[in-house]
Amino acid sequence: MGIALLAEMNLHWPSLRQGHSWYDRVKKFATEGHFSSVAYYRHQEIPSPSGFQWGGCSATLLNKVSHRAKSAGEDESGLGRFSWIKLRGRDRQDTEGATGTVEQRGPRDLVVIAAYRPNKAGPNAGSVWTHQRNYWLDQGVSTDPREKFTEDVLSLVAQWKTDGCEIILAVDANEDVSANSPTSFRQQMATAGLTKAILRRHHGTYPATQQMNMSSTPIDGIFVSDGVKVTAGGYMEFQQYFNSDHRGLWIDIDLQATLGVHRPAKCLFRPRRLNLIDGRSVRRYLKLSEEGYLQYNIPKRMAHLTIDLSIQKGILTQAQEKAFNAVHRQAYMIRRKAERGCRKLSMGGVAWSPLLQGRWDRMSLFRLLVLGKRGVRTSSRKIRRLMKKLGLTEAWRLSEAELQAEWENELKAYKEDKRKQASKLRQRHL
Repeated sequence: MGIALLAEMNLHWPSLRQGHSWYDRVKKFATEGHFSSVAYYRHQEIPSPSGFQWGGCSATLLNKVSHRAKSAGEDESGLGRFSWIKLRGRDRQDTEGATGTVEQRGPRDLVVIAAYRPNKAGPNAGSVWTHQRNYWLDQGVSTDPREKFTEDVLSLVAQWKTDGCEIILAVDANEDVSANSPTSFRQQMATAGLTKAILRRHHGTYPATQQMNMSSTPIDGIFVSDGVKVTAGGYMEFQQYFNSDHRGLWIDIDLQATLGVHRPAKCLFRPRRLNLIDGRSVRRYLKLSEEGYLQYNIPKRMAHLTIDLSIQKGILTQAQEKAFNAVHRQAYMIRRKAERGCRKLSMGGVAWSPLLQGRWDRMSLFRLLVLGKRGVRTSSRKIRRLMKKLGLTEAWRLSEAELQAEWENELKAYKEDKRKQASKLRQRHL
């Protein structure tokens, strides 16, 4: 499972105690990463003791699919009607139009939406429909909340399709989504280019998707645009994977065919030039140069002559000048080769982890403070940022000897962890 779209979660997330957020729950089984967008009714001023709240939904990407997340959002009204995530797709090729002009085409992204459409009006004053009705009346909108939901969803879908996106909409419609009447929810989605992913693959009698529904009509559905390649789909049993009175709906899509293979641009690091201040680099350069002279059998006294000598008439014959230029070119290439051998790429050598990063930050902070005590010009902004990040706001009060001791201790601990624990710390972090 790579995408989970849940509706009617019935939770007011701010009322839950620490460690029970949706993020905390998902990370227990999504070992390779996860990305979520959660929507709930945000106009509740008083926390709920039990954490219960009608409605709400969540769109979640799991494991490898989560790394394709591009952006996310939720119902801007704060009613918790829907949440969405946009997955990064491949860039489509420019096409030549009928008039000969080249049409610029953007990326083919995929938008997954989890939505909850309120039930019809009833006597319950605390129902989702009543809350949404009161909110829209305060905004001067008298439209029925169910119709308003459909209008807003269709508006977003039209905008995303104009941008070239493919759509997957999982919705608790609280209506028979197999009905074909012109005013039905299914036909309204069809006008926007979305078809029922499961119903278009299977024909016949459909099971009820709500446990208390005795009429055998599905009120939940997954609607997809034409570019989403659905290879399979169906209904789960009640309580099969979720503690819910609704069935779980599932579809299998060809994600590669829908999105394409996204290859991010390579980040190329340019090697640093030869550092003439570092004695180790200089010694290595001279050693490689000497090996090059021996390889080409070039007298070092000739290799170090200046090129100006070759153009002074009367000093060298034409044959000697030609030989000297050849030697000079070889010596130049030897030096270039030796310089390339002395360049270093310092990134990627140590596996990153928060603990190792913390040791590096503390080591950097104490080093900067020591240099400052010695009168060396340092960045006060960087020092303040590190002290705030590490919670060591009083570090500047230490003496130079104390700072020097802290620096040496952190340096020793960093080297020890880098040598023995870097890979283990990285795996633990992941």
